[in-house]
Amino acid sequence: MQRRDALKRIATAGSMVAIAPWATLSSGQQKERISDRQAFDAIEKLKQEPAAKAQIIVKDGGPRLYVNGTKVYPLLALSTTLLPTLDNYTKAGIHFYNTILGMRSGWKGPDQYDWSIQDGFMGRVLNLNPNAYFFPRLQLNTPNWWKESHPDEMIEYGFPPVDRRHNIIKDLKLSEGGHYMGSGREVWEASLASESWRRDTGEMLRNYIRHIQNSPLKSRIIGYHFTLGRTGEWNYYGAAFLPDYSDPMKRVCGYIPSVEERTQTTYGLLRDPQQERKVIDFYESFHNAVADAILYLAKVIREETAGEVLSGVYYGYILEQVRIQEGGYLAAERIIKSPDIDVLMSPYTYQGNNYKGDENQKSGMVDDAGNWLGRARGVGGDGGFRIPPESVRRHNKLFISEIDPSTYQANKYHGVGGPGSDTVKGSRNILRRDLGQVFAGGFGGWLYDFGPRFGSKQGWFRGKPLIEVMGAFADKGKIRTTLNTSPVSDMLAVYDAKSFCATEHWLAGEPWKRYGIGYCDFFNHWFINSQARALHRIGSPMDFIYRFDLIKPDPKKYKLIFMFNCFYMEKKEVEYTRSILRNSGTTVVWFYAPGLVSPEKINKAQMQSLTGFSFREQTSGPMMINSKIKNDNGESGHPFGLWRQAWPRFSVTDDDAEILGRWMDNDTPAFARKEMDGWTSVYVATAPLPVEILRRLAQQTGVSLWSSKADNVRAVQDAAMIVASSPSGERTLTLPKAMRPLDGNNYSSNHRLNLEFGEVRLFVA
Repeated sequence: MQRRDALKRIATAGSMVAIAPWATLSSGQQKERISDRQAFDAIEKLKQEPAAKAQIIVKDGGPRLYVNGTKVYPLLALSTTLLPTLDNYTKAGIHFYNTILGMRSGWKGPDQYDWSIQDGFMGRVLNLNPNAYFFPRLQLNTPNWWKESHPDEMIEYGFPPVDRRHNIIKDLKLSEGGHYMGSGREVWEASLASESWRRDTGEMLRNYIRHIQNSPLKSRIIGYHFTLGRTGEWNYYGAAFLPDYSDPMKRVCGYIPSVEERTQTTYGLLRDPQQERKVIDFYESFHNAVADAILYLAKVIREETAGEVLSGVYYGYILEQVRIQEGGYLAAERIIKSPDIDVLMSPYTYQGNNYKGDENQKSGMVDDAGNWLGRARGVGGDGGFRIPPESVRRHNKLFISEIDPSTYQANKYHGVGGPGSDTVKGSRNILRRDLGQVFAGGFGGWLYDFGPRFGSKQGWFRGKPLIEVMGAFADKGKIRTTLNTSPVSDMLAVYDAKSFCATEHWLAGEPWKRYGIGYCDFFNHWFINSQARALHRIGSPMDFIYRFDLIKPDPKKYKLIFMFNCFYMEKKEVEYTRSILRNSGTTVVWFYAPGLVSPEKINKAQMQSLTGFSFREQTSGPMMINSKIKNDNGESGHPFGLWRQAWPRFSVTDDDAEILGRWMDNDTPAFARKEMDGWTSVYVATAPLPVEILRRLAQQTGVSLWSSKADNVRAVQDAAMIVASSPSGERTLTLPKAMRPLDGNNYSSNHRLNLEFGEVRLFVA
């Protein structure tokens, strides 16, 4: 069959004709006036190009993206509907796309595949932008025919799902790439512990990769981003209904606790291993089952590509991981350390607001004492990350921040942009902050435009004011590829994933009054999410890691270390931590109950050994402390914390400890400092610590405050960013080396800045 005749059939008959194994393109799926013939022509033009190669190489202090041997600034883009928004990105000079492809629409039956829709979509993108490269997002939702054939492999729930539908797809529209947007709400899905699901999905993935390798598209594919679950981020399906009581999960976990066992604790905010060992073990096994599925599929990609292109996955959120015990993310160590994964990605903070304030602080998070902690999104917000990015860097992987704020171009939904996103000026500042922290942090980023899904067909990022901002960073990214991106922080935030297997269930917080994000447990919300708002405003850069990445050099490198939720520890972990702290000179701030839960029991002796303090257990009472630390005006008596009644609580009994604060209800010491064997231990029994206390602690430990105000600062060796997150006015930015404004030539280590609230400035060495 001649090519001309084949194209004529495609264009006129609307049929799919096998011109080549890769060339059966769908008609009728796209409405952007690009014909199947045009899509085919765009793909055929690639036939002489060699297969793309992509890798992450650590160089000059951080992971770098190399494509076809050339170092590339890792800035990508996508949209819920890409074709009508693509022009915004191409005008900005962004040519790498995270195209969303629905694999179930091409998986027709056992060993039956048709990738026409997926090919056609990328061909249409190439028609619009011949310079396009793809890091496709492969949505691995299970086809109905498979689910109907394997009823015993389906997820079973502790709670009956609300409005349970066994075919949610029938109410959804097929996207340009064959995906059903919103299908993550499906509760009729295969258990992630199912070996048959894993095997068959793996074979489907192999077929698709081999299909690409036999297609001209191989020259433009730089990797595969595989994803699944609620929101398409490997969150377990139906987490709200307590999965998974299926036979596959029983084979993996053995005993699966009842709903009552999962949602109730015997030791207040914590689980007592002597009574709840089976519950703790179940959660560890449950999360490992999710990790097993991810690692199995990552191995498939690595085998089929011989490691010539990238493998990426959403995983590892510790901040703002809703429904955390059921979410599936608590096996982060296995994913981050896997040699088969090159890229980890996450949207940045979505934390909302529980406060309305003055003109500079129109919203944000406050504690129950009225301390303004900061704002997550919007003008003046921190845009903090949900994965600890220093952990990702330490394992030679690239972290990609998903940048998805609504802008003034939204005609329906403004909430995700945050305060100020409904104005041109505010939208530009937000985008500069989001792109700036990628630039100044040594990370990758992709812009995700949800506009088409919410009624803005041409997208939230359209229009000259926003295209100018995106284009400036796409262009300046060439500078970033030459900079040293080694960490420069004096402060380290440490989080523990496995402790959530031994803490109060997320449902105990219902109805989540005054929470900035729903479906969150007590510790994640106050000790991690809300605390992060104040951490980002200390005025100096900070590194964030998982506890499993705390290594021997860290206590000597960092002057101030925060250990936020390190409650569940084995004896050897306690001994290791104490050994690396000895004679390090650092200061460690321990929160609430460090090391209290051992695998065997509630272990107060272990908590005392770890921190160096002696403790007395308190009765239930408000988690509110009256601080004795003096503020900048020399005043003390600064309350912070929560009025929530909680148990257990602890007070310090050491006579030689410096008392920094006391419980509000009984005046016993609950915030203290003590000199140890070559390091300083600080214990605080509640959270969140307000920024005024954080800045004072930083000064007392010798941390260099880069900003003279409580501002958001991001930095690496050769780049820095400041976001004015304190009221408008003058501040001094003191850098450890001479840098110039990104768009200027005035090199200096001291910059006097007069900034409006939310204004963003970037500097390079």
